[in-house]
Amino acid sequence: MDGLVKDLKNFVAKKDDSDDYLSMNSRYIPVKIESKNFNVLSNVVPNVSHDKKILFVDGGNNVLFESAEFCIAIIRVGGIVYQKNKRIKRNSQEFYLLVKEKGGKYSVKTYPETSFNDITFNPEDESLRNGLEKCSASRIVSVIRRFAEIEYAHEHSKDSDYVVMDGTLEARYPLEEKYLTRLFSDEKTCALSKTCILTTKNGLCITKKLLDLNPVSTWYYYPVVTNNNPKHDAQIYFIKLNNKTKYVFRFEAQKEFSGDVTELLSLLSYNSNDPIFLGYPYGLIDVDQYVRVSDDESRLLQTKLSAKLGKDWNELSKHLNSTNAHSILDKIKF
Repeated sequence: MDGLVKDLKNFVAKKDDSDDYLSMNSRYIPVKIESKNFNVLSNVVPNVSHDKKILFVDGGNNVLFESAEFCIAIIRVGGIVYQKNKRIKRNSQEFYLLVKEKGGKYSVKTYPETSFNDITFNPEDESLRNGLEKCSASRIVSVIRRFAEIEYAHEHSKDSDYVVMDGTLEARYPLEEKYLTRLFSDEKTCALSKTCILTTKNGLCITKKLLDLNPVSTWYYYPVVTNNNPKHDAQIYFIKLNNKTKYVFRFEAQKEFSGDVTELLSLLSYNSNDPIFLGYPYGLIDVDQYVRVSDDESRLLQTKLSAKLGKDWNELSKHLNSTNAHSILDKIKF
């Protein structure tokens, strides 16, 4: 451990005052990181912006039962509208999802029926695969949840001036681009990512690099790259929404964004003063809690489903034993 501590001390003491650029793949052309690209934000919102409405969108899911050939899950998506920093409206939708393997592909069925019924996925698709192995049925759950979040945002965007989603606006899954294209037709979509693994070419975390350059004020940083990725129709920013926070977040706005980014970020800064997570929009905290599917809720649903299956539960459980051995070991205590 002493050797580890020594290396960690050397790592955190590392300073980098040289020219630097964001390190991304060839579809993004990096722009030199320099102080002139910081834009100061105010969390005192002008009266003209006070009536603007922001729809925060997120989703939650939990796998109820899983075997080698199928998966049963619950998905919940929803949105909360904020105006003048107060929640004025919220709504959620949920459905059960059955993903099963058929003819070498995964087919999707939802209960109640949704637009995602009968979608099929190739488990060998590189965007889904787990290393060299085909993707599991449970991997498809996250994909359908993403589609449901995008569809929800599109269907409810009329309720707001701006739409802020959790995550990014890059199409990473098969068919996702189709759903994003529909959403982008509203010209008001943005996304904020809680985590960022991007680094500079000199090997520093990009958020730390920017925080070191401007540690005090509230700001957004732009431009950082020229985005030429055809599956990522967005401008990339980095934002610090409270002058007392140590958090810098990745933020994206669709390229055809019709609103005022500075105005929206000022509104988000105004919404990021709650000490529960200083510097993070409370609207995203609120909607995360609203749509979250807890483990306790999932266990209750598992019990209800197994009870309704009656004598057929014993047969179904034989399928589940192909993947649940790890959960049995987790419960063992000596």
